[in-house]
Amino acid sequence: MKRQENILLGVAAAMAVALSVVASAQAPVTLTMRSGETRQVTLVDLKAAGFEVRVNGAEEMIAKDQVAMVDFGGPATVTQAKLQGISSTKHLVVFKNGNTELLNWVDVGGTSPLVLRFDTGDTEREISASDVSRIYLAVPANWTGSVGTAAPRTGGPQPDGSIAVMAADPWTRSGLTVRAGEMLRFAVSGEIHFGNGPDDVGTADGSAAGRGVIARNLPVRTLPIGGLIGRVDNGPAFSIGTAPQPIRMPANGQLFLGINDVAFNDNAGAFRVVITR
Repeated sequence: MKRQENILLGVAAAMAVALSVVASAQAPVTLTMRSGETRQVTLVDLKAAGFEVRVNGAEEMIAKDQVAMVDFGGPATVTQAKLQGISSTKHLVVFKNGNTELLNWVDVGGTSPLVLRFDTGDTEREISASDVSRIYLAVPANWTGSVGTAAPRTGGPQPDGSIAVMAADPWTRSGLTVRAGEMLRFAVSGEIHFGNGPDDVGTADGSAAGRGVIARNLPVRTLPIGGLIGRVDNGPAFSIGTAPQPIRMPANGQLFLGINDVAFNDNAGAFRVVITR
């Protein structure tokens, strides 16, 4: 009996060690999406399908091509010249000592601290996450550095792949042709002014004060004034907002994005929209 108890205790100890290794192979990070949205997550792994993260205790996969930057914490100074070298196989690694390198980030592993693995072309290189401040996979839509700080001068498709929806324009061409029944996901950042009043500020969900919900002359009566809406060709307008779920396209044709408003001469600002098919 004593021997059996010792065996059970040994098994339990081994499981505890294994669990501690798994638990330690994680790191709290801030993800900045290509749309400019930020998310606080625990990084668990990097796979072919994307980043495996944990949010509020639940596992989630986030596609790699939706992430612009992973922030591990610490100082980071990034200039326009450094960001210009980023591509699908060259990610800008910003070290805590101030150095930067262009490397292809391919995997996550190790115990504590997390080990980041990079493909250099000739071999695989491992770097401790404790030495890294940030890794840029792309330039975020609302990046607050030398790139992307200027407000878009015109609406429509932008060089970074996003779409600028100017608040002063009733409708903006997205540059996309859609099919009836096709599902599109919209990631929206930014705020606009839909009037001259101090409270006339809205996100993609419209006025925070809910002004205009009952205005019957708005293109979409169920969305507050100032919200982001869409239409296909000259079809009826539909709500977009910041809905996390994909939106089904109602018809075949050209997709337009617009502001849920009826007067545009006192509007200012723009939404930045990233659309994923």
